[in-house]
Amino acid sequence: MPDNSQTTAASFAGGTVACVECDLLVTVPSLGMRQRSLCPRCGEVLSHGNVQRARLALPYSICAALLLPLSLLFPFLSFARSGVSNEINLIQSAWALYLDGSVVLSGIVFTFIIILPACVVAAVLWVALSLNLNRYLQGVHTAARFIYTVTAWSMVEVFIIAVLVSLIKIAHMASVEIGPSLWSYVAFALFTVAALAKLDKYVVWNRIEALQR
Repeated sequence: MPDNSQTTAASFAGGTVACVECDLLVTVPSLGMRQRSLCPRCGEVLSHGNVQRARLALPYSICAALLLPLSLLFPFLSFARSGVSNEINLIQSAWALYLDGSVVLSGIVFTFIIILPACVVAAVLWVALSLNLNRYLQGVHTAARFIYTVTAWSMVEVFIIAVLVSLIKIAHMASVEIGPSLWSYVAFALFTVAALAKLDKYVVWNRIEALQR
């Protein structure tokens, strides 16, 4: 375990955890803000940081919660060609697919770029609020389980990459202008990733169990 900082009073109590890679049972010691616990057999990161680090998820998730509505209100992209211009926002992108007959694809886009990310941010807010208040809030178990179950299915980063690739392909065919919604959505994605990075699974579950007692 790299000793990057002194162990603080806010460090969580050590416990035993099974490595997700090799199933070795490892006793995780108390950790400081910038410390990590590694599996002695395969080197997999078992835990990093402490409760103090996890509490930093609250300001990041608040910023993400404010940015998502902004990304829905303004134009996402605008196109102009031969004097004809068109603007589209995030909701219209899914609606356009629906009008084009791609009902399933429209539902997938709407779910994975708007609904699911919004639910993840709401769950992160609730868990982070519980940690910051030092109180067990009703439903925090469900919120934490939701975060660690569906995070892999959130396609925010994939959607942004797809948009950038599309912009490169159509830039030579039409005049493309990036709207404030795209910048808001990129910022939303960054703050969401930052919030999730602070919520170490081992730390969160140990703290929730301690607050429930």
